[in-house]
Amino acid sequence: MRFGAITDIGMRRKINEDNYIIHEDDTFPYAIVADGMGGHQAGEVASMMVVDIIESRLADGLKPGLDYVEAGEIVRQAFISANSIIFNYAKDHYKIMGMGTTTTLAMLYGGRIITAHVGDSRAYAVGDEIKQITRDHSYVQELVSRGEISPEMAKHHPRKNYITRAMGAEDTVKVDISIKPYNGETILLCSDGLTNYVDDDEILAHIKKYEPLQSACEKLMQLANERGGGDNITVVAFKEGNE
Repeated sequence: MRFGAITDIGMRRKINEDNYIIHEDDTFPYAIVADGMGGHQAGEVASMMVVDIIESRLADGLKPGLDYVEAGEIVRQAFISANSIIFNYAKDHYKIMGMGTTTTLAMLYGGRIITAHVGDSRAYAVGDEIKQITRDHSYVQELVSRGEISPEMAKHHPRKNYITRAMGAEDTVKVDISIKPYNGETILLCSDGLTNYVDDDEILAHIKKYEPLQSACEKLMQLANERGGGDNITVVAFKEGNE
């Protein structure tokens, strides 16, 4: 497996509320990106908790011999468990009450890409073209889906950062699970600190241009910062094969 990853505070924020994890494994390689929200560093707490809890649950649940549907269900249950733990933790600690986090996971298993997703951090499959696997859980995405605004208008909408679903925000959460064929693409996960400043075609161009994947992730982060860096930026990329 080949991996690259970077997280950066950006140009305007005082703390980095993003977190990520890379699980380098021959059978169940995966990555998670989480973008926390909430005052008093609560977002940082939520995003750190979610990646740790999901990693722990997957370590217990993922075993060789599972089919990809069973693996996807174990991932979904890990998200459900993490949501419940974070919600109850925040409820018991008033300083961080109301905290939450986006969470996006992508795993390669059995010739499939398994993704799990809550919020507006994204997963892409990058090959000859770039395809967004996840669908943002956001106010502007709902407007786009209903045909009320165009995707181009969504980029500049004043409520573009308003998300409609988050981990830890409520006692239950709906997790989007996707299982698609894997054909050797680079899987890229990112927080909206990247996609608010860098277009999909630019992500594609950087993945094609820069090797190793670590360099591509760093160049994408730098580009977002050059254009304002108004949010924390996290980029993780991985694919099968050697450098």
